Amino acid sequence: MRQAEITIPYAIADFAILREGGYYYVDKTRYIPLLERYSAPVFLRPRRFGKSLLVSTLAYYYDINEAGRFDSLFGGTYIGSHPTGEQNKYMVMRFDFSKLVVADNIEDLEKNFNAMMSPVIKGFVEGSTRYVRYFKHFRFGNEGNATEMLNDILAKVASEKLPPLYILIDEYDNFTNQLLTTFKDPLYERVTTGDSFLRTFFKVIKS
Repeated sequence: MRQAEITIPYAIADFAILREGGYYYVDKTRYIPLLERYSAPVFLRPRRFGKSLLVSTLAYYYDINEAGRFDSLFGGTYIGSHPTGEQNKYMVMRFDFSKLVVADNIEDLEKNFNAMMSPVIKGFVEGSTRYVRYFKHFRFGNEGNATEMLNDILAKVASEKLPPLYILIDEYDNFTNQLLTTFKDPLYERVTTGDSFLRTFFKVIKS
């Protein structure tokens, strides 16, 4: 009898595509209960070690809108048989910092940051997005400023007791590493210290 072919999912970082496409998958979901012990885990591993796939896995696991797909996505995995109770309880917001265009000055960096992040944040609450039902008649106070837009969303979530927000950031160090290698220490220091736009953004998340 011919053995079924197994496709290796090289460069596939979407958990649903991998699972529903019948790709070879090494189950790492047993680490999810361990990750829940930490409020803001950070993964420092080399390229092609599956960080983006893990981010995608967490997104599908925690997303309130993916509850109907839990069995099809996680059936046969460790977490499918041992759910933590936190599955499908959150609104998930994902950022990919690898898309940020670097610049040689902090003003243009901030402009590029807002240009990249603002549409993602706006898309979270508007149009055909899956969370729009929670944000009827919602308006941003300063559209175009990613930090203030995120703060507006968090304030609404807290004041109206909406499903909590789960924030995932992929390639969070990508552009700061580019700053180090391209423009060296001075610009990197300005971006990562004081009240820079980047530190202010992360302060909103931490608060």
